[in-house]
Amino acid sequence: MIDLADVAARLDAEERLQLTYRFPVSSADGQVNYETRTAKLLDVAEQAKLLYVQHEGEVIWVKLDEAIEVEPETRT
Repeated sequence: MIDLADVAARLDAEERLQLTYRFPVSSADGQVNYETRTAKLLDVAEQAKLLYVQHEGEVIWVKLDEAIEVEPETRT
């Protein structure tokens, strides 16, 4: 599991990080499927167990149990 205190310390040290996470997507028949996304990690809320990322210009939150991996940001 991802250590949010460690991630917060890395962000405070101005390390650029990205998060790979599972995102729930509803299908036309009402079922929930998950797609894997990677986005720039902006912040964490340790007590709420949330991570905040930037996806397509919007800030969204990701639950800790949907987070897969935190790694240094790659530049494309």
